[in-house]
Amino acid sequence: MISLPRPLCLAALTALLSATPAAAQAPETPSVSVDLRPRLEGWGLEARHQGKRNTCSVFVVTEALEYALAAKEGRGRCLSVEYLNWAANQALHGAEDGGFFSDLWKGFEARRICLEEDMPYRQRFEPSNGPSENAQAGAKTLGPILKTLRFHWIKEWDPKKGLSKGQLAEVRRTLERGWPVCGGFLWPKQEAWDDGILRSVPREDVRDGHSVLLVGYRDDPGQPGGGVFMIRNTAGPGRDGFLTYEYLLTYMNDAAWIDSGADAPPKCPPAPEQPGASRALKTQ
Repeated sequence: MISLPRPLCLAALTALLSATPAAAQAPETPSVSVDLRPRLEGWGLEARHQGKRNTCSVFVVTEALEYALAAKEGRGRCLSVEYLNWAANQALHGAEDGGFFSDLWKGFEARRICLEEDMPYRQRFEPSNGPSENAQAGAKTLGPILKTLRFHWIKEWDPKKGLSKGQLAEVRRTLERGWPVCGGFLWPKQEAWDDGILRSVPREDVRDGHSVLLVGYRDDPGQPGGGVFMIRNTAGPGRDGFLTYEYLLTYMNDAAWIDSGADAPPKCPPAPEQPGASRALKTQ
């Protein structure tokens, strides 16, 4: 047996440790909470309400577009839900109030979108209500800024099943990277909320469906599935709140997100509130 001098032994050990593959080192600990709401508020992107119209998906996609544009420009601008609804109908040669995420993106790609002030939201749907020349000019002006925005699927529409565990993890990773997630769901026919968390019901008691914007999450082993997602909800009285991980695994029809085509926004701070806290729920 050959003995090495002590300095050489230490040098050999140091070299061995430095040669350890990156994959063998301890993985980075995943975030336990993310909250995009402070960023939305900082940009002045306030929650809006759809009234009695079936436009939840239009609001959700518009909110995601607003967020991506604000991430690119560093300021918030309110975009027109009414214009995007019209643009989707133009792309599909239809006259529907509301639509699927994929239809709305087709409308956006074909016609872009204008500012809310150029084509304000109406409380009633009027199929003949098209954009003014000023609104179309506004959409054309925004076009070069918006053309870099990109649409990504996590799960394409399928109401027969919810997310897989891998897709749930991708929703979390998307939020960690600083992007909200558009979510379409089977939704309770009769809503009930427990400390701000939507109560799950059997499949025979849900309808198809409702869309909300996911703006954060919090791991919580005491909740079904191990945590909750924070949502922006444009329906009814405007009650924001939480959906459990288990709810997404059971009832999430589709999931998508939109980025600005550039680097992700700065890393989000941890979410400070627990479900049921004053800021978690907003009833307007």
